[in-house]
Amino acid sequence: MTEWWDYGLADFLLFSPRVYYRLFETMNSVWWMAVLAAFVAGLVAAGMAMRHGHRGNRVILVLLSLIWAWASYGFVWQYYQPINWAVAYILPGFVIEVLLLLVFAARPLPLRFGWRGDLTSYVGAAIMVVAIVIYPFVGLLEGRDLIQAELFGSAADPTALGTLGFVLMARGTWRWLLLPVPLIWCAFAAATLWVMDQQIAYVMLIAVWLTIFSGWLDLKNGVTTRRLTKAELADPPPISD
Repeated sequence: MTEWWDYGLADFLLFSPRVYYRLFETMNSVWWMAVLAAFVAGLVAAGMAMRHGHRGNRVILVLLSLIWAWASYGFVWQYYQPINWAVAYILPGFVIEVLLLLVFAARPLPLRFGWRGDLTSYVGAAIMVVAIVIYPFVGLLEGRDLIQAELFGSAADPTALGTLGFVLMARGTWRWLLLPVPLIWCAFAAATLWVMDQQIAYVMLIAVWLTIFSGWLDLKNGVTTRRLTKAELADPPPISD
């Protein structure tokens, strides 16, 4: 009888890379309008989050909540859960993430997104660019068709990855409540991709490490603990000539 410690990660993977990427082809073909709308929503949210002193904080949070809701139902529940038994245990976390984003959007002082010019901002912006702009084209380098592209807003991996960047671009005492679910999913996705011999797994692991390091750096510098004021949420003064 084989003991449990004789099993490896590959023994728990019940599907092949071909089956896995076929999920995205099916979703992108059947739900192309929703996939495109979610991707555009992500682009809009990212553009707003990277601006300095923008007041669209609630809009960003609402867009992210809708994106997570769609990714949860559209991909994770409908397509991924039937072939991966472990997803059922992580799916409630997606629901929690949606609710947290809505709670932050409803707060009198929501999270404040914007460029701060520090290391965390650079890391956050880089992660967002990778998740939204670069990630969909990784498959082309590995010989897959563009129809199998994993798009931010629908596919779980780039959505969780990009959310790490959004949180790093935010200010607010409780912003770290939004990190556990995407961090856990990125680690879970990295393990899955590693078993399938997909090099993108390294990107997920590096993003997890950079997020944790940047969070520690912000905590050390007092960025996390300092509360936002209403003045900080106001429009920035116009720049005079």
